[in-house]
Amino acid sequence: MTDPKEGSFASLFHASPALRRLMERVAIKVQLPAGTLLFQKDEEADSIYVLDEGEIEISVTSVDGRKLALEILTPPEVFGEIGLFAGRRTADATTLGPVRLRRVRRSDFLAGLRDEPDLSIEIIELLCARLRDISDKLEERAFKPLPTRIARRILHLSEKYADRGGTIPLSQAELADFAGATREAVAKTLGLWRAQGWIDLPRGALSIRDRAPLQILASSDEG
Repeated sequence: MTDPKEGSFASLFHASPALRRLMERVAIKVQLPAGTLLFQKDEEADSIYVLDEGEIEISVTSVDGRKLALEILTPPEVFGEIGLFAGRRTADATTLGPVRLRRVRRSDFLAGLRDEPDLSIEIIELLCARLRDISDKLEERAFKPLPTRIARRILHLSEKYADRGGTIPLSQAELADFAGATREAVAKTLGLWRAQGWIDLPRGALSIRDRAPLQILASSDEG
């Protein structure tokens, strides 16, 4: 991963074969259309999920109604584990397109862990990794200059969410949600980078032309 603080999100949050087998034994298959709110912050949580197909956006909304996007999940990531043990959801989960996933109820999941206690260590590691990831994102938004935040988000999303041609289907407003900034500030920065030949800005999307300067900027504390 380009961002040295984030590590490989995929390797952290993909279930091991043993954990997937446990979940698949008791899972309920679910299909959802685009734009579905799977769960909402603060609601009661009774399930953990494995994403099999599609993408899900994880976000929170401030008291003044402003959305802060935290992550885009891609298969075969596991999610919902914090709420499963805390009892309530800590963020919103919304489908970005048609989605197939597996839902495992809390009672079935805990029963499976009792049968295979070694998997409890993997769940603890998953929880710790998720909390570290959230902490890193909060630190980044609090202390890193905007260009560094934008570069990190672009590089991260290019590995997770880009199409086969390398285009990230994300508008400037949506990127602003991920960077924790206004659309105007993000648009200004992207315009400069396009002029320098680092990126292209097709309508409602973004593609990287020169990854090296973005990588340097992503690893820097300077704006």
